[in-house]
Amino acid sequence: MFQSNSTFGIYYTSLLVLYRNKKFLFLILFLVIYPLILIISRIFLFLDYILIPEFENAKVKQPIFIMGVNRSGTTFFHRLLSKSNQFSTSKTWDLIIPSLSLRKFLTILNRALTYLKLDQIEKKKRGHQVRLENIEEDEMLLFIHKLDSLWISNHLLPWLKFDKSTKHFIKHVYRDNSRNQNRNIRSMLFVKDFFQRQAYLHKNRRHLSKSNPFIFKIDSILKVFPDAKFVFLVRDPLETIPSYFSLQENVKFGNLLKKNELNKLRKESYEEIIEWYKETEKVKSKLLKKQFMVLTYPQITADIQNSIKSFYKFTNMKMTKKFEKEVKLFASKKYVKKHQNKSIEKYGFSKKQVLSDFDFVYQEYFL
Repeated sequence: MFQSNSTFGIYYTSLLVLYRNKKFLFLILFLVIYPLILIISRIFLFLDYILIPEFENAKVKQPIFIMGVNRSGTTFFHRLLSKSNQFSTSKTWDLIIPSLSLRKFLTILNRALTYLKLDQIEKKKRGHQVRLENIEEDEMLLFIHKLDSLWISNHLLPWLKFDKSTKHFIKHVYRDNSRNQNRNIRSMLFVKDFFQRQAYLHKNRRHLSKSNPFIFKIDSILKVFPDAKFVFLVRDPLETIPSYFSLQENVKFGNLLKKNELNKLRKESYEEIIEWYKETEKVKSKLLKKQFMVLTYPQITADIQNSIKSFYKFTNMKMTKKFEKEVKLFASKKYVKKHQNKSIEKYGFSKKQVLSDFDFVYQEYFL
């Protein structure tokens, strides 16, 4: 099978796998809609330089990247910090429509969808609420506009992981390695271009990004953002894994999978989560101590005030009095989990196996 790490190559590979797995509805939608999205997006991104040229004067300095294995509290921490109004951040609407001129053109549509409550993409009860005006992770930008995202095989087209001819390809195509280095740098330049547009809207504030899969692109990030800082959130694997599996079976595309396909996806995801934790440790060893900080899930849930203060100290920023009061008020309320995790045994894994496979995590953070 022809396999290229370009956007077109991933698009072509995805179409073939959908055809071979007889997912014809997905095939038709992907065949027709994606090229249309790409064409419109590129036209209006170009028009930004003509219609809103002043955005090029915006500066992208010392962006902050929040990362962690999925279900580690990154969304909660990211969205709480965004309430300070001290950062440039990304809403779902921004990530779907990165062009400033197209966003202006479609402002009425956005307001109408929000007013009519038709702006919800993913329900809260599924595990991660996604609305057009919600603060969202920047991975969505590469997912939609470059097909350069683990979300492709983890959520949208999991059949890519099941097909023997693409399994190895899809595992490595989104990560920094000798074959993908140039592509990943181009992706990060695309991200930087987007950050610049956001900085223009947010009066040159530092960009606060949350994108968990970016952990596999750290080398490319550092080449494009040499002054970047990183915040790693770590949670007990016995909590992370069942929470993530629950998310997989509840998201819109996950609940279309057959039982045997869902079981396959869990096995693949389990191995990927091991790699994810290992990659975090590998990345830490590459960075200078002043470039990163680590917070554990128990820290942010038990003492959010000190966690926020540690973040501000690490980023050399001063918290506003207003946000300090807001965090204090938030901390006064007892933290309640919004989602009750099922046991790891429910998904075919044992506690003993997890403790063994993730021993390096427990030794570092939870002993």
